[in-house]
Amino acid sequence: MGQADLPKYDLIKTAIAHHRFVWIHPFNNGNGRMVRLLTYALMVKQGFHVNTDRILNPTAVFCSDRKKYYDCLAKADAGDEKGTTAWCEYVLSGLKQEIEKIDRLTEYQYLKKEIIVPAIAFAHERKVITDTEARILRKTAELGRMQASDIADVFPGKASAEISRQIARLRDRKMLQPEKEGSRKYVIRFDNNYLLRGIIKSLDEKGFLPIKD
Repeated sequence: MGQADLPKYDLIKTAIAHHRFVWIHPFNNGNGRMVRLLTYALMVKQGFHVNTDRILNPTAVFCSDRKKYYDCLAKADAGDEKGTTAWCEYVLSGLKQEIEKIDRLTEYQYLKKEIIVPAIAFAHERKVITDTEARILRKTAELGRMQASDIADVFPGKASAEISRQIARLRDRKMLQPEKEGSRKYVIRFDNNYLLRGIIKSLDEKGFLPIKD
């Protein structure tokens, strides 16, 4: 029985498997979707998944520049070392760039400045949220989590009951939620509300969303 390859070669083998699948071209339609699924499955098997803070989408690598993708595939079609090396370098370089992009999203200061605050502004500009709601959400984004006393300056001269009503309104609209059950500290919520549209827009503008195939 031969000696097992070192883990450092796993991604190279994944890159080669991707090319070989496309080269065989087993289906009349859907080969691109299938090979990206295969590539993702191989990467998950190698540990590139949520449990390691690495969520890699092959579509982001292979669909952002289709011409370059096909050009590199064509080089590998020659079957020689030079073409295969060029293809593997293309794949590994793309994965490295994606890892660096995902790492930026784990940095809250970057996430706040480039994604969250622009998403709030997007909703405000379209009058989906009021001036007051925008200020509350920006304050929450700035702090990471917010409690009623943190936004008292948004309501100068107003009773605490008014602050509670504004928080309750944003909770009802699914734009704020308690940090944990029963907590009086709140974080911004993006699922199932208009803020999600702004998040998607910001992610797209920063190059986090792949071009549709």
